[in-house]
Amino acid sequence: MTTYKRLNKTLLWVLVIAFSILIAGGLLIFKNEAPRPSRIVDESGTTIVTKQQLISGQAVYEKYGLTDYGSYLGNGTYFGPDYTAQALHIYLRGMYQYYSQKQYNQTFKQLSTEQKAGIRGKVKAEIRQNRYSQAKDQLTLTTAQTAGLQHLTRYYRHEFRNNPHEAGMPENMIKNNTDDFMTHGDKIDQLTYFFFWGAWLSSTNRPGQTYSYTNNWPYDLDAGNVMLPEAMVWTALSVALLVAGVGIVIYFYKRYHFDMEYTLDYRDMGTIKTDEPITSSQRKAAKYFLIVMLMFFIQVMLGELLAHYYVENGFFGIPLQNIWPFNLAKTWHLQLVIFWIATAWLATGIYITPRVLGREPKRQGFLVDTLFYALLVVVAGSMLGEWGSSLGIINNKWWIFGHYGWEYAEMGKFWQILFIVGMVLWVIILCRGFLPAIKIKKNLDRSRLLQLLLAGSVAIPAFYLASLFILPNSHVTFADYWRWWIVHLWVEGIFESFAVILIGYLLVDMKLTTIKSTIRALYFQLILLLGTGVVGMGHHYFWEGDHAIWLALGSCFSALEVIPLCLLVWEAYTHYRVYRESKRDFPYKGTFMFLVSTGLWNAIGAGALGFLINAPAINFFEHGTQWTSAHAHGSMAGVYGFFSIAIMLFAMRHLTKPEFWTPKVERWIKWSCWAFNIGLAGMTFVTLMPMGYLQLKDALQFGYWHARQASFYKEPIIQGLTIARSVPDIIFTAGVVIILVIFFRAMFHLKKASKEINPVDYDIK
Repeated sequence: MTTYKRLNKTLLWVLVIAFSILIAGGLLIFKNEAPRPSRIVDESGTTIVTKQQLISGQAVYEKYGLTDYGSYLGNGTYFGPDYTAQALHIYLRGMYQYYSQKQYNQTFKQLSTEQKAGIRGKVKAEIRQNRYSQAKDQLTLTTAQTAGLQHLTRYYRHEFRNNPHEAGMPENMIKNNTDDFMTHGDKIDQLTYFFFWGAWLSSTNRPGQTYSYTNNWPYDLDAGNVMLPEAMVWTALSVALLVAGVGIVIYFYKRYHFDMEYTLDYRDMGTIKTDEPITSSQRKAAKYFLIVMLMFFIQVMLGELLAHYYVENGFFGIPLQNIWPFNLAKTWHLQLVIFWIATAWLATGIYITPRVLGREPKRQGFLVDTLFYALLVVVAGSMLGEWGSSLGIINNKWWIFGHYGWEYAEMGKFWQILFIVGMVLWVIILCRGFLPAIKIKKNLDRSRLLQLLLAGSVAIPAFYLASLFILPNSHVTFADYWRWWIVHLWVEGIFESFAVILIGYLLVDMKLTTIKSTIRALYFQLILLLGTGVVGMGHHYFWEGDHAIWLALGSCFSALEVIPLCLLVWEAYTHYRVYRESKRDFPYKGTFMFLVSTGLWNAIGAGALGFLINAPAINFFEHGTQWTSAHAHGSMAGVYGFFSIAIMLFAMRHLTKPEFWTPKVERWIKWSCWAFNIGLAGMTFVTLMPMGYLQLKDALQFGYWHARQASFYKEPIIQGLTIARSVPDIIFTAGVVIILVIFFRAMFHLKKASKEINPVDYDIK
């Protein structure tokens, strides 16, 4: 275990096994996904719904960005209802009304308790029976189910027409255009059919099974949707596996000394120079960082607007939702966080490239400028397209230039392809410096470290290619399988791995750790992160209509994901030790403060809060509530956000003149770090976690559909918690403004570009 060869082989085998499991599970989708029948008919054989109408309803859902208002099969945003759970509840009420009129000639409310219980039992047994004929590719509805569908249609006609009570949504948002992937007919009715299909597949037993296509999710006693025993069993086993895994990992960690060893003179910070010359491409990278902070600021402002929509339908009496609805603000809020974090990492890679080579590759500055303006086009173009699609301005080709309709993959296909092209150009920029540097045989350890960093860079555009597999008419289970490759594997897996490698590189660059121990530590962390995280993303597949095997795989591996995340707390402590023991002329105190914060939020936001919600026994009731939002904010802002600021501060320290970094500037960076942490902690633990607890309690008491209704957010205690969130929001925003001002001022203190620079010396004992 002391050679790179053995570690490299172990990492490759871990990747092969993990991705084999993930892909094999994905292949089961084609065998196990719920059918989309060519026709839905009544008992007389009359066609009620066609497959084209189902797909058209799905296209309506996607075009208007409803996934960024409510959710479908629990996936989406938390403000609006979960349309699967809501449709199931309303559909059942329609069946109750049918039987109460037929049997007693009364409304359901007028019946006695015994009569209601009888009808509920009859309806429950009726909907559990699967009447889909594979031979005919046809779904037959009973007369009562047909009545339930008609009741559901009337309900959504009322909800989506003349609906000023829908907070954050414009009236009559859905137009009756027949756009791409749509068919002629009433678009609200077709949207209803899509919602009904979700209600059907979540409450009808799989062939030969006693549970639905979604493993009985959502929780609804009236539909017979109760948690499977397997969910509790695998939750318990995952906890046991976590305990065992902790012991095994600690053994290997200590037995083979997989921690980073600090150099003998790491306390002598006087040896670190930041006044070295920079090249033209490095100087051009500075403008990326300013744009990053502008996008970050806009994203935070959008988050505050979203919080405001929870309180009132409008913005201080202004009907802002008519031009800036909740779903559009949420789309931009999610998309901007990916843009600004990715851009921060792209710019840092651009800065590092001449640093590892010791000179400027020819025409590197031209490529850097080209990438910069291409990114601006993608950001501005995709956001305008989503605005036009959501408001019905972009109709035909909405899926190419407008809102693509899937959370975290909202960009139209044209913008997705341009984004991939931009990332490929970034890899080319890196390769022009990294490949010649790797070929230098002077220091093999240095070459190995650069190989790891370059491999992590190449993986970023490679894994985003999964977005191309999703089309507007893709089956929702198939689409969501690949969507989680973007949300979990790309953002949480590849980004996490790249961050770990980059942290190791920076520590060596700053001459704080020995290169050999750093490379070994990186291998160990990557083996743990990817070995658990790749299969661990299966916890997203519990309830979306995929195979029940994910209850076992997803629960166990997602529990193991906590181990490497929590081990990073030790790394955070070592970073803190360097910061604490450094002399006053140590130039990276700001960077280290944010690195320490990254390690802590990795354990708290990604690890602890992720473990809290990922176990099947909790996730069955919690899925898509504010606890999920707490985990998302704690991990996205606390890990990737703080890390991005850390690496930007590192790069800007070298790009600007030393005299810019006065003690006053250092104090402002310190205050901004405290503002970020206090604001995020307040947002997470003062507002989102208490709200999520009350929402979970509501779901357990009344059913999941009830906890996702708009009425939940009108409760006085929820309103109070939402209003109280404004305090940590303002504190967090203050931290963003401070860093934005510092970066803006830094643009006027950039060093002049030089043609030659000194390569970093990695020969550290």
